[in-house]
Amino acid sequence: AMLLAQRGLSVLAIDRGAYGSDTLSTHSVASAGVLQLSRWGLLDTIRDAGTPVTTRVVFDYGGDEVAMRFPPRGDVDGLYAPRRTLLDRTLVDAAVDAGADVRHGVSLVQVTSAADGRVDGAEIDIEGQRHHVRARLVVGADGARSRVSRQVGAELLHEEPTGATSIFAYFEGLPSDTIVNYYEADRVVGAIPTNDGLACVWVALPPERFEREARGRLPHAHADQLASVPQLSAIHGASPVGGYRSFPGNPGFLRRAWGPGWALVGDAAYFKDPVSAHGITDAFIGAELLANAASATLLDGTSEAMAMAHYAHRRDEMAHQMMPAVASVASFPGDMAVVKEGFRSMSRAMRHEMSLIESEFGALTPA
Repeated sequence: AMLLAQRGLSVLAIDRGAYGSDTLSTHSVASAGVLQLSRWGLLDTIRDAGTPVTTRVVFDYGGDEVAMRFPPRGDVDGLYAPRRTLLDRTLVDAAVDAGADVRHGVSLVQVTSAADGRVDGAEIDIEGQRHHVRARLVVGADGARSRVSRQVGAELLHEEPTGATSIFAYFEGLPSDTIVNYYEADRVVGAIPTNDGLACVWVALPPERFEREARGRLPHAHADQLASVPQLSAIHGASPVGGYRSFPGNPGFLRRAWGPGWALVGDAAYFKDPVSAHGITDAFIGAELLANAASATLLDGTSEAMAMAHYAHRRDEMAHQMMPAVASVASFPGDMAVVKEGFRSMSRAMRHEMSLIESEFGALTPA
């Protein structure tokens, strides 16, 4: 919404949630995502809110520890993991400042189509009253269970066979500059520093193990998995700030990215297991790719097929590099060599993303 409005388009964005509401997330923004925030002029807002910068990432493969440091690259001085209450509010405020009309507490009823089948708008619910909004483009940015994707019949291009089941909680007392990733044959434990002196500490398990050990006993199962992770000894036996939340596990997928009068972006278009902690970054890159394609079509007269095909091609290029690596880790292969190679592949995919941003969006400098 922000990027489209900045290009001079009339934009309505609806969100059934409340302004500044929270959502389940690892919060992690990878280097390419931090670069996007910088380019858009929003990184200082995230910093000024006290979001810690992470410069060190620890990978522990069942006792074999590898530590990495992130050297600064221009304005990208490390990794950030802002709470979604902060990040989403920052993006909404920027969209409004750019001229977008953002409405909260408003939900989609039905995508509408013209006689020729082209999507031409949407029926929305505002305080129990239905209204029809006409649009030249309807964008579904409504998550992995996207209603827009179902209503437009977006084709499923690829689906992974399985996904991990995760438990999330927030703890005090962990270093604010270090991300921890701990792997064993049938579990992953991670800690990602976020705002207010907290870290998001998550546990990922195979679905069958979650059903056996964690269903109905999230606090005990979460504590059991943390107990043997040496990098998290500071919080062994501690109580979280707030409760526990679980994610049931969805297989990764790739959906068709666009059709006549519609497009998908973010998790609605392309979803990976949260073990990658990369969904926000993918959404940022996809948003700008789509905004460029939409403005080329709606403002510059480029054919829709040409502009949207370029968006889809670039999106698919990212997905095909990242998805196999994430799937190899989220499937709990039981072989640490496979897990290590999965993360090496993720690292290569992330370097490719930085190159993509530079080639598609311009120089690596703040907006």
